[in-house]
Amino acid sequence: MAITDTQRRKSIIGSLRTERNTHGYTQKDISVMLGVNPSTVCAWEDDGGRIGLEEAWFLADLYGISLDQLAGRDITLE
Repeated sequence: MAITDTQRRKSIIGSLRTERNTHGYTQKDISVMLGVNPSTVCAWEDDGGRIGLEEAWFLADLYGISLDQLAGRDITLE
């Protein structure tokens, strides 16, 4: 069964917010580290605003997870 765009967006939104909170950062902290407007970080987490690859890569490294995990994509390699 294919995942819908809405499901994908909800997964990404949830992951971005969860990882940020888990690591104790505020949206403002993230915006300062990335050099973006705080409203941009808010958009990524609230309505699925499009995050760029470089920003996503930075966040994945910051949180110690893969890009797949940051995107809420649960993969298991056997």
